[in-house]
Amino acid sequence: MNGTADRIVGWDVGGANIKAARIDDAGRLEAIERPFPLWREPDRLPVVLTEIADRLGHARTMALTMTAELADCFATKRDGVAFVIDAFRAAFPASELRVYGVDGRFRSPEDARRHPRRVAAANWMASATLVARTFPDALFVDVGSTTADIIPIVAGRVVARGRTKCS
Repeated sequence: MNGTADRIVGWDVGGANIKAARIDDAGRLEAIERPFPLWREPDRLPVVLTEIADRLGHARTMALTMTAELADCFATKRDGVAFVIDAFRAAFPASELRVYGVDGRFRSPEDARRHPRRVAAANWMASATLVARTFPDALFVDVGSTTADIIPIVAGRVVARGRTKCS
């Protein structure tokens, strides 16, 4: 794979779509978006993750955000977070997994399991934090298939007060 083993693949696993991206050896962004209605075939998630990584390139480290835990096939966010983490472990047993949280920090899978509300539906924070680097005063709107977020950015900081609080 010529240098890709030390690259990081970033993932956003939603209830209807999966997105993955990495920077290639030449510094170009490579991204894949694949429709995958998780609630219809949840047990296929590890297979779909592997198929995407086969196209994009595998990496030693995986960075994950998710909204998949909100899908109707899970009774609670805790169940959904654990399911997504288990799917990554099954698909990429040799890769290090880091899960992004609503506080803007990466966590271990074990910490994410213990505190699922800290990582549930955290994709908006990841996007808004990136936008804040370029646009220090902005209103960021993130509308996906299962969620919609309006996030204020002031002086380069995400200043949203609301966070995921439900089960």
